[in-house]
Amino acid sequence: MATTALIHDEDRIQYVQSVFRRVLKLDREVSADDDFFALGGTSLTAMEVIDLIDAEQGRRLPVRNFYQATVVRELAGELAPAAETGGGAK
Repeated sequence: MATTALIHDEDRIQYVQSVFRRVLKLDREVSADDDFFALGGTSLTAMEVIDLIDAEQGRRLPVRNFYQATVVRELAGELAPAAETGGGAK
């Protein structure tokens, strides 16, 4: 199970890297530790990221969650299903 979760985590990281590159129109690679705003992101492009994730993944990320997880690895964690993160209904 841990191996499966790790694979899914890597997939999410690669997906977020792709989203950042596309929205910010970057020609360079984006690392798992890159911060969206350090890469040149703005509040307007942050909304583009949120909208793109919603359109492609069918998951609307709350704006607050995005601003609390602006590093690729952190945002990828926000995209994990509740079952994988130990979250869920309280």
